[in-house]
Amino acid sequence: MVDPILASIATFANTLTFRDLSAAAVQASKERMLDAIACGIAAHDCDTAAVGRSLAGGASRPEWAGRLLGSKKLAAADAAAFVNTCMIRNLDLNDIIQGGHPSDGLGALLAVAPQVGASGERLITAMVVMYEIIIRLQRAARIREKGWDQGYALGVGLAAALANLMGLGREATLNAIAITGVGNVPMRATRAGQLSMWKGAATAYAVRNAVYGVQLAATGMTGPEAPFSGRHGLTDLISGPIELLPFPPGAAADFFIPTVYIKYWPVAYSLQSVIWAGIELRKRVAADQLASVVVYTYEFSWNESGNEPAKWDPQTRETADHSIPYVLARTLLHGLIDQQAFVPASYLDPAIRPLMNCIDVRVDDGIEQEVQRGIIHLRVIAKDRSGKAHEIDIVNPPGHDKNPFTAKDLAAKFTRLCAPKLGKRRAATALRHWQNIETCAELKPALDALVVKAGLGARG
Repeated sequence: MVDPILASIATFANTLTFRDLSAAAVQASKERMLDAIACGIAAHDCDTAAVGRSLAGGASRPEWAGRLLGSKKLAAADAAAFVNTCMIRNLDLNDIIQGGHPSDGLGALLAVAPQVGASGERLITAMVVMYEIIIRLQRAARIREKGWDQGYALGVGLAAALANLMGLGREATLNAIAITGVGNVPMRATRAGQLSMWKGAATAYAVRNAVYGVQLAATGMTGPEAPFSGRHGLTDLISGPIELLPFPPGAAADFFIPTVYIKYWPVAYSLQSVIWAGIELRKRVAADQLASVVVYTYEFSWNESGNEPAKWDPQTRETADHSIPYVLARTLLHGLIDQQAFVPASYLDPAIRPLMNCIDVRVDDGIEQEVQRGIIHLRVIAKDRSGKAHEIDIVNPPGHDKNPFTAKDLAAKFTRLCAPKLGKRRAATALRHWQNIETCAELKPALDALVVKAGLGARG
């Protein structure tokens, strides 16, 4: 049978070129690529990437090698993609849509692109392929709401993007997408209860599998004919009937990549507003004078970050950065959230527990209706010990598509994250490369500018 979803995705992957992209799509791509790279370089030495590097062997053939971000070293492409994505994902600071982090897939594109001789234009085009597919699949299938994790749409979108980047033919593209789609359906247990290192590595695993699926297809492996619409496929087993929004270019379709949110703080996206609310609340009342705090949010945020006992007693870094009561209490005490908030001495501190226990999290039906329209709203109502009420409303925090980062904001974030690993001068050089990546005939100089050198201080 013909699977119309598979055919639509493959056609988009095989036909999109840089000339088809709008100026807004190109600019949005560059911004989110710059953002993801900065997140990755900042987390170069993270534990998940270290585990991945320890297992990253060489490629079976030179053409299947991939470049490790922050290094000149090569490894097998799927292993390099895993390590790169662990880095990008580690700080929980890279971009996000309602349903996942599309820039996680850049870990693979950055590994593979220089090895296939891609230009900056080709890298951007493949990135747009990935984002547009991920967004459409998430919106249509809504599998997160059914208990499945974001790696599914990420893997499918990445397989298509790699097919575009590598110039695969129609049959190989169909097979690559089908193999990845049926072979990788991750469960959302990854993000329940006390969270583990796997929270920051699950999408890296999906990315690794997508790279290997593409390699299999490129080498002649065939895949199921109807992974989405056929018997026992996605719509039969998980999502129910779906219809993807049309792909650009075309008068009836727009690029969605400019709508992807960028984060200011290193926490789950729904907690961005929690931090801004905490900053405003502490201007009005001292933390030790608070009697009660109620956070009103939307259902997903409550379910993900304010609906389990573990969120009032975080025992891991991964739980802490997804805990509304911890993040709000920490902000009320310190005025910001940085990486110091996620060292064990901070989130295990018994002194912060009484303030956390004053915090309640509830779903607000009006806010839930707003989020369905793309409005991110959070309300905090606190009472101090005198009985006085204080209300804070945060709508569309910085990085929302209706409240976007400026070029200056993005440059500052890149420099703040990269300078400790590259030194200020080399961070500035890297920034210039990636701000103009579409003009590069090859990617090696831009990637060389990101090489992390041991012992280099901020003045390097």
